[in-house]
Amino acid sequence: MKPAFPRASTYDLEWLFDTMMGPNVLWLAEWASQAVPLRKAMRILDLGCGKAASSIFLAKEFDVTVWSPTCGSGRLTTGGGLKRPA
Repeated sequence: MKPAFPRASTYDLEWLFDTMMGPNVLWLAEWASQAVPLRKAMRILDLGCGKAASSIFLAKEFDVTVWSPTCGSGRLTTGGGLKRPA
């Protein structure tokens, strides 16, 4: 556990390694969330989401909707599942 990132530290290590594409994306997302006040129902655009780990983290931890045209033209919601736009 890294005290600076209490939310990200609760995630399964195997999942983190499976989705890792460089620096710890959950730590980066949690660090960025300290500068940008995320509120329930906000919409976030994630371009180039890779394996969507940061999108899933933001949707789950902050109850926001993450739109990502590069992740199957869908949106990620709090359940972490990909929902296709209607």
